[in-house]
Amino acid sequence: MNRNKPDWTEELRKSPFGSSHFTEEMRMNIRQRADEGMSESRRCIGAITVAAGALFFAVLLFFAVEGAWLRGNEGMPASMPEEQRQAYDAWNELLLEVFPDPELKAGTSYGYIFSFKAPFEELKGKELSIDVVHLETGLRDRAVKPHLIDAPSSGYEGLERYTAFITLPLPGLWRYDVSLDGKKYAAMVLHVGEPSWEPSTAFVSGSYEMTGIEGAVGFIDAGFIAGQANKYMWHFWGEDALLDGKVVVKAVKQGEEELIEVFRAESLGGANNGADRHMPSSMSLPEPGIWRLLPYIDGKLIDTIVIEVKAK
Repeated sequence: MNRNKPDWTEELRKSPFGSSHFTEEMRMNIRQRADEGMSESRRCIGAITVAAGALFFAVLLFFAVEGAWLRGNEGMPASMPEEQRQAYDAWNELLLEVFPDPELKAGTSYGYIFSFKAPFEELKGKELSIDVVHLETGLRDRAVKPHLIDAPSSGYEGLERYTAFITLPLPGLWRYDVSLDGKKYAAMVLHVGEPSWEPSTAFVSGSYEMTGIEGAVGFIDAGFIAGQANKYMWHFWGEDALLDGKVVVKAVKQGEEELIEVFRAESLGGANNGADRHMPSSMSLPEPGIWRLLPYIDGKLIDTIVIEVKAK
């Protein structure tokens, strides 16, 4: 058998077309389109890489800023979500919880328990203060004056049951900013209920009847007529640390949120009429209606007194 290939196999190698249809121009077009496709792919991949990198660094920046705020670095914004929150943690570590009186309302002094989770050695010797911010109006008050942490909670190894009594002038959401040595340490947000607008009752101290809260604050009431000033003698009860500082009396009308200033003094006088301190004042309120008087000492609201202002 002849192992040589027959002549017709050579004919199969030839193109069936009279001329080549795959020209050099066609080859160049295909190569150019392929190069363009590769460039487009590279651009897409590059864009994805840049976007991923930007997202990665944005996440890093977010946690860096958030962590810095949580740790209380100076200069960082103190913005918090406007939602109730009784616990505060940083980097998945619980720092602080707050337990307010279940009946918490504006206009009255209520007790709070702040439960610090850090070992006492980390807190000892630091200056603790608490400021509050009304999230709707931006009003800022001093809730706890700066003081040194020198002992753990009674019966505890740490500061698990730090107690404070705080009076807030307005209802709504309040943020409680806890600071150590002037740096923000933690913050919680609590809802404070509507206050009572029943006029405050009278009580007797010394030889005088006073309007206010017995054992806390009151004044000898000469009555209020809108737009007319009158003299009122204020009386305060409490420790020197609570009653030292500048005094400002503000007022807010029922149904409103704007606080107005009605009197101020550099300091309180000494004991008088059974009270630990006293202060003469001249006050007037602009409109008739139900008003709440707000006496502040060194930036801290002591308590509130509800009075009725009559028309001329």
